[in-house]
Amino acid sequence: MYISALLFGISANIDTLVLGFSYGIKKQHIPLATNLIISLITFFGTLLSIGVGLKLAGFLSPEFSRIAGSMLLILLGLYYCGKYLWERLYILKKGDSPGAISLSMQSESCLSQKESFALGITLTVNNAGMGIGASFAGIHFLLTSVTTFFLSALFLIAGNRLGTRFSPPFIKRSGDLLSGLIIIALGAYELLA
Repeated sequence: MYISALLFGISANIDTLVLGFSYGIKKQHIPLATNLIISLITFFGTLLSIGVGLKLAGFLSPEFSRIAGSMLLILLGLYYCGKYLWERLYILKKGDSPGAISLSMQSESCLSQKESFALGITLTVNNAGMGIGASFAGIHFLLTSVTTFFLSALFLIAGNRLGTRFSPPFIKRSGDLLSGLIIIALGAYELLA
């Protein structure tokens, strides 16, 4: 029972680790309160998806949930790529030098609560199919949800710190673009897996 919950929590939160890293490379810090919002949304989403999995199975297939979550990740990635390109075009139109561009990308920011809510919903939708599948497998819903909560918080912090500390300057200057590409790749992988 414990091993099943742990394995589910790890597999459900690989996305969280990658997303934390992608925010870290663009120097976007995820504060503890924001991390807790994301983790709580993931917790309740996992609890809900496992708890009502058998009832929803006739209407909402795990395949649909996986596709919907993957598409949300891809759209989030496209947003960051578009934001990067838009900012580059704006800066180049103003005639700033490349040095000014690199300096403008150096400042650290924090993930807002609005963004954290959207990210938590995206991760929850992405994991809903796993939750429904877990309910079929008879995995204990409360233990699994609590495990998912703690691993979500841990993986988000670890990924964010890795991205912030171990990315070279050229990656930090292109943070939005690389973050977007990583999230798109993650969504595509989930879609094709």
